[in-house]
Amino acid sequence: MPLATTDPTAVDLSAVDEYLGSAPGSVSDLELLLWALVGWALVLDIVLTAYGLSIGLVERNPLMRQAIDTFGLAALGLAKAGAVGVALVFRLLWPEYAIVAPLGLAVPWVLAVLFNAALLASL
Repeated sequence: MPLATTDPTAVDLSAVDEYLGSAPGSVSDLELLLWALVGWALVLDIVLTAYGLSIGLVERNPLMRQAIDTFGLAALGLAKAGAVGVALVFRLLWPEYAIVAPLGLAVPWVLAVLFNAALLASL
């Protein structure tokens, strides 16, 4: 009967996969936290943009400025909903990169919220 040997350098990656949400069918606490951050940033960005526009500031993104001029603030909500939709499709197609989808939205949107809040506070 052969003896089983264990490799002392082997690492069980299942715990890492579970933490990052990349195990099939799993959603990690970190990923849920990031999706919550995405939702928070989405709402705050729309609210701060609406407030800024109401006091006479101008949207700096020329495409979004044209869309807002044409369709109102609904254009901003639709653009953000479209971005979330693309991120969700990415997350479903490549679950091994589950953390990338909310992170890719959370980082720029939180930065936009911080920038807008700082700009409004400086007025």
